[in-house]
Amino acid sequence: MKFVNRIATLALVGIGICSAQGQADLAQINAKAQQDLESALERLSETRATIREESVPLSRRINVLKGEVRALRAELDREQRAQDTRTLGLEALEGRVKAIQDENDYLSGLMTQFFQELQTHMTAAEQQANESSIDGIRDVLDGPDNSETAKYEAQVDTVLMGIGRLRDRIGGVIYSGEAVDSEGDLVQGNFIELGPISVFASDSGAEAGIIESHQMAVPNATPLNAQFTRAASDLAANGKGELDIDVTLGSALAIEGAKESVSEHILKGGIWVWPIITFACLAGLLAVYKLFSIYSIKQPSAAQLGDIVRQVREGKKDEAIKSAEALPWEFGPMVKEAVLCSDQEKELVEEVMYEKMLEAQPKVERFLSVIAVTAAVAPLLGLLGTVTGMINTFKMITLFGTGDASSLSGGISEALITTELGLVVAIPSLVAHAMLNRKAQSIMANMEKMSVVFVNGLPSRR
Repeated sequence: MKFVNRIATLALVGIGICSAQGQADLAQINAKAQQDLESALERLSETRATIREESVPLSRRINVLKGEVRALRAELDREQRAQDTRTLGLEALEGRVKAIQDENDYLSGLMTQFFQELQTHMTAAEQQANESSIDGIRDVLDGPDNSETAKYEAQVDTVLMGIGRLRDRIGGVIYSGEAVDSEGDLVQGNFIELGPISVFASDSGAEAGIIESHQMAVPNATPLNAQFTRAASDLAANGKGELDIDVTLGSALAIEGAKESVSEHILKGGIWVWPIITFACLAGLLAVYKLFSIYSIKQPSAAQLGDIVRQVREGKKDEAIKSAEALPWEFGPMVKEAVLCSDQEKELVEEVMYEKMLEAQPKVERFLSVIAVTAAVAPLLGLLGTVTGMINTFKMITLFGTGDASSLSGGISEALITTELGLVVAIPSLVAHAMLNRKAQSIMANMEKMSVVFVNGLPSRR
C-alpha cells in the first residue's frame, strides 16, 4: 500500500514538471507565430502595393490585346466568307457549264435526228438537187477528227437547209428528174412540189401523175385523167396554172386501189371457200325449187270438203269419190281412200287418212334438211378456213417477224374472209329453212284438220 502511494506521488510530481515545461514552450511558439504573421502581413501589403502598381499597365495591355484579337477574328471571318463565296461560285460555275454542255449535247442530238428525218422526207428530186450539200454535212458529222464546233456548224447548216426546203415547198418548186410512168417506162420530166403534194409531168406532156411514195430512188407516177395530165404539164412548162390537189394526201387513191370485186374478195379466202360456195349453190337451188313447189300446192276449201261429207252421208258414194278425185295434190287421194272406207269404223277411216298423210309428209319436207345442214355447216367451214389462215399467218410471223404490220393485217383479213362468207351463206339458208318449214307444217296441219273434219262428219255406226 505504501509502495502504491509512493508511485502515485512520483507520477503526480512528473506530471507537474511536464506541465510547467509545456507551458513555457507554448508561449515561445505563440510568440514565433506572431512574428511570422506580422512578417507575412507586411509582405502581403508590399505584394498588394506592387500588384496595384503593375495592374494598371497590364489592364491596358490586356485591353489592347483583346482589341487586336477582335480585329483578327473579324478579319478571319471575312476571309472565311470570301473563301466560302469563292467555293460556292466555282461550284455554281461548274454546274452551269455542265448544264450548258448537256443542253448542247441535247440540241446536237436533236439536229442529228432532224438531219436523218430530213433525208427520209426529201423526195428523189430534192435529194438529187441537194446531193452535194447532204454529202458534205454527212462527211463532217461522221468524221472522227472533226471538232465539235465544225459538227455544230454542219448541224446548223442542216437546219437552214430544212427551213429553205420548207419555204420552197410552201411557195411551190419545180425539180427536174425521172419517174416511172403507168407503162413501167422510165420517163424524164419535172417534179412539181407543193407542200406535201408531189406531181410529176413528163417533158413530152403525154404523161403526168401524182407521186404516192418517194421511198424508192425512182418513184412511180400514178396517172389520174387527161384533164389532170394537161394541167400538170402546163404547170410544169409555164411555172403557173391551175391544178387539182388531193386533199387526202393519197388516202383516196389508197382506198380506191383497195377496192375489189366480189369474186376477187371471195377468192382471197383460200381453198375452204369452194366447199362453202358449193353448199351455198346447192342450198340456193333447192330453196328456189322448194319455194315454187311448196307454194304452188293448192289446198281445198272447207266447202269442198263439206260437199263430200254430205254426199257420203246421203249415200252418194260414187259422187263423193269423183268430188274427192277433183281435190288438188295429195288431198284428193287421202279423201278418196277415206270415202272408200266410209262404211267402216271411224277408227279405220282415221288410220287410212293418217297413212296417206304420212305418205305426203316426205314430199312436203323433201330437201328441207339439206338447207338446214347448209345453215349449220357453212359457219363451221368458215371458222375452219379462218383457223387455217391464222395458222399460216403465224407461221409467216415465226419466219419473218412482225416488222411489216400491213402484211400481218392483210393475212388476218384474208383469213377472216371464210368466216364472213360462211355467215353470208348461213343466214339466208337459216331464214329460207324456217320459212319453208313453216309452210310445210302449215300444209300438214291443214291435212290433219281435213281428216278430223271428215271423220267427225261421218255418220255414227253402232
